[in-house]
Amino acid sequence: MFKPLLLITLVLLIIGTGLFIIKDQTNYKNSPISDVGGHKLLEKLDTKALNQINIQVEGTTVSLLQLQGGGWQEKSLNYEADTQPIQDLLLNLSQIRLGDLVTNNPDHHERFSLISPPEKLEEWSKERHADSVTLLHGDGTLILSLLLGKERDNGEGQYVRHSGSDKVYLIQERLSVDSAVDDWLIKDLLALESAQVAGLKLQNGEERSFAINRDSAEAEWQPDAENVNTPDADQIKKVLDRLALLSFTKLYKKDVVPEHLEDSVIVEETLLVSLFDGRIYTLNLQNNVAPSGNYILSMRMGVLQDVIVNANTEDSNLRQEMDLFNKKVNGRIFEINSWEGNELLLSDQ
Repeated sequence: MFKPLLLITLVLLIIGTGLFIIKDQTNYKNSPISDVGGHKLLEKLDTKALNQINIQVEGTTVSLLQLQGGGWQEKSLNYEADTQPIQDLLLNLSQIRLGDLVTNNPDHHERFSLISPPEKLEEWSKERHADSVTLLHGDGTLILSLLLGKERDNGEGQYVRHSGSDKVYLIQERLSVDSAVDDWLIKDLLALESAQVAGLKLQNGEERSFAINRDSAEAEWQPDAENVNTPDADQIKKVLDRLALLSFTKLYKKDVVPEHLEDSVIVEETLLVSLFDGRIYTLNLQNNVAPSGNYILSMRMGVLQDVIVNANTEDSNLRQEMDLFNKKVNGRIFEINSWEGNELLLSDQ
């Protein structure tokens, strides 16, 4: 009598264990998003109390600081950050709803690429380690620390977990976070209107050097007396159009020489841009002899001496603008696209 009962008990135990394993594996592969029961990742986010956003993506780090006077700054480069991608990130975080629990077993974190990022960036592995987004208060206390794992193999979604928690969830859509520091920066350098420009002077060791000026925005451009390389109207317009929309693609840390300029023959050219209000911009562009290489740009702003001598309220504002501009760009090395540099220098490369 006991043997049949024992046999039945054993069979039921085996069946129950098998069902548990099947259910567990089904959760990994086909875990649905619960629109009814899923709760928000962030119930409420007070952006005024938010002080810092730390991002680790693909082994790179970005640290964004909210300034007291408004705006944001990227910490490692000490440069003004673009508020739009920051607002987009915070909006996306606030809209995330967690789906059903996939697992709370820490042994399975590697399967979902949800191992916490290593302290040494060079040890980061895409197959094992998670990306992360961390939000902090001004006193350093934590608002959110989210680890981002792999995308779902079959269907949409991404595996996530809170830092310090073993619980893995599947969110409905992948959270896209830019990995390059430069993607978080304000890349605009100059936005000069054509009517503001009174003179252009290109200085280089080639025959393309020229100097032109005009008395008003409506007047014709006139070359300097000794100038023999006067650009035509289309070429002048090309330079002015680029000055109206000049931006960079990459910002280098101070005292860092770009790799493509190391141990190479450098070509250096300078474009001077003078405005009717007395401002003068000096654009120094460097490139190697390779025609397809991007340009390295450094800049500064000055004010004509007679404007400084005859100081009034408007001129005082120019001095303040000069100080702010030079503080922003002083010692900075910007990389701009080769075609943008060619337009500024009227190069045929």
